[in-house]
Amino acid sequence: MGRFLPLCLALWVALLGASHGETSDLSRASRWARWIEAAGIDPSIAIDPFATSPEMLAWVEDVLRPHTGEDDLDRVIAIQRALFDESFGFKYEADRTLTAEQAFAERRGNCMSFTVMFVSLARTAGIEAFLMTVMREPDVDRDGDLVVVNRHVVAAMMGDPGTVAVFDFYLRDDGPRIQQLVIDDVKATAMYHTNLGGDAIREGRLDDASEHLRIATTLAPDWAPGWINLGVVRNRMDDREGAIDAYQKALDADPLDSSALTNLAAMYRDQGMDTEADTALRAAAHQTTNPFTLIALADVEMMDGDLRAARRWLNKARRWYPDEPEVYRALSRLAARRGKLDVAARYQDRAAKLDETAAGTQPE
Repeated sequence: MGRFLPLCLALWVALLGASHGETSDLSRASRWARWIEAAGIDPSIAIDPFATSPEMLAWVEDVLRPHTGEDDLDRVIAIQRALFDESFGFKYEADRTLTAEQAFAERRGNCMSFTVMFVSLARTAGIEAFLMTVMREPDVDRDGDLVVVNRHVVAAMMGDPGTVAVFDFYLRDDGPRIQQLVIDDVKATAMYHTNLGGDAIREGRLDDASEHLRIATTLAPDWAPGWINLGVVRNRMDDREGAIDAYQKALDADPLDSSALTNLAAMYRDQGMDTEADTALRAAAHQTTNPFTLIALADVEMMDGDLRAARRWLNKARRWYPDEPEVYRALSRLAARRGKLDVAARYQDRAAKLDETAAGTQPE
């Protein structure tokens, strides 16, 4: 099987709220239910991504039997190695968001599924592992008329005082805790439902998506990505006012969120509010490396006749995403506007070759 992925990306990443840290004789599942209920959601309709099974416990006991007496870090590394062993046989599926229990049983799922499974397996061994964000540029992909922003999530555990051991699958490093942000289990649940909502959007199940995102935004009302996805759902359900309200709530949570600004710009444009749309799009472009946002603004600059500005935005897009075909199609449009038809043709050829390369690397 080889490596699972050198870097594994999960749809949307939650930022830290205070750890709940409740100490009692209650099981973890009971504490999770209390936390979810306190956040305003009936636990019976929410999904605990860290749910485990007796089979997971038995597997961990078997893996760790040769490591009796070792410290927590060595035991977590042993779990990590066992998960990447070919005998475990985990299959990566980008659009399948599963709980830890489901991912373990089915041996498949996306990167979020794999990460929560890893954390849950560590917890069954009595090791307090958790999810974390790391400071890294998000990956961006296009799925039809959707632009999917994939942000990075990793597993972690406390290391020496003041540091955390970060498990980025085959990558691991130690760094000051202030450089990373912990995800508590309530926000992890919100993130999980946001992933399910994103999956449902792409499959056209808008009612399901709306419910998952209602849960997510209730659990984490100060977290922009949940509101952004909810805005996408409402827009697709022709609830324009509701969509704008969701994007505004995203900006209340994060005034510089480029996805919220880009989506607002599109809605303003549809309503003929071109000045407002251009303002939002320029604000988004200054905050992002998302090539599709940069391309959209470059097209606006071309329509306005500012070809130098268009070139600056496209250079930024190409610098961050040199293998994105749409960047070269936009550069072709710009070259054609400048009367350089031979250059435009070369850019079109480059885009076509990148399309062929991408098609050849798609999983069957």
